[in-house]
Amino acid sequence: MKTKILLLLLLNTACVMFGQEEFNRYYVIPFTTNGYTLKKEIQKKYEELDQKGKEELTKGYKLGEKIKIVQKVNVSGKELEVIKEVIVGEEFFKTLTKNETVNVVLEHKTKAMVAVSKNKLIINPYLSSNSNFENNPIYFYKLENRQSIKLKTKNWTVNGITIPIKYRFKGENGLKEDFSTGINGNLFVGYSLGGTTFFYQEEVGTKENNWKITGGVLLGASSVKLNKSNTNLSNAPILDDSEFTKGLGSIALGFTYSYNSINLGAFLGFDYAIGQDAEIWNHNKKPWLGIGVGYKIF
Repeated sequence: MKTKILLLLLLNTACVMFGQEEFNRYYVIPFTTNGYTLKKEIQKKYEELDQKGKEELTKGYKLGEKIKIVQKVNVSGKELEVIKEVIVGEEFFKTLTKNETVNVVLEHKTKAMVAVSKNKLIINPYLSSNSNFENNPIYFYKLENRQSIKLKTKNWTVNGITIPIKYRFKGENGLKEDFSTGINGNLFVGYSLGGTTFFYQEEVGTKENNWKITGGVLLGASSVKLNKSNTNLSNAPILDDSEFTKGLGSIALGFTYSYNSINLGAFLGFDYAIGQDAEIWNHNKKPWLGIGVGYKIF
């Protein structure tokens, strides 16, 4: 039995999981993340700054001097840039703003989309679902050299899966275990829980490692050849050497585990023979176990 199970695992490396699609995928932004603090960029007006901030903002300007600045104006619905001469003074300083980075304190976990930009992990939150965020600021984690940050993900997944070998269990009335092979097409629909690790290295970039576990339902179709050896337990078995091909409809529950491009899956299901006299098949409506290993090339 151990040898058969090992053979099953080895042969299933031919299993291909293809056409994977993800829907409504989002990241879960936690309160704290491995010591990283969520930040945001805001603009402060001159009068909102403390004395030190004002001095930094106005450094390089001389009171009373004339300078030329570029301003954007709206002319007949079009935004144009014009050059204007101004005198440096308090009124001019009031037109200046300074970008500042401040920490963000979250009240609860929240949903967001994520993108990598140099040494930042940009966070674009779902504003309609929480009150932690404002509309305009840019939220981000600043990535440190040779450090990683982990975020959880959730999404619906649809997979096209083929299971080339099925192990069928022993049963009553002398039903023997069976390994069946064949071409089959299956659609696997499930909900995924996973995560992404973002590992940053200066001058190299950010490497992403993704994993997820998906649980769901598999629906499929295949065929089986009925003969005297696999119908001998029925009330009307095939007695001669003839063979008949019948269709099979499959339903199963199972899960898949994915790490980057590698996929593992296990399914427990039932096959239902379709067609006239198809119910004489010994394994009709009997359970089977399918295990698949795949590599996503594209």
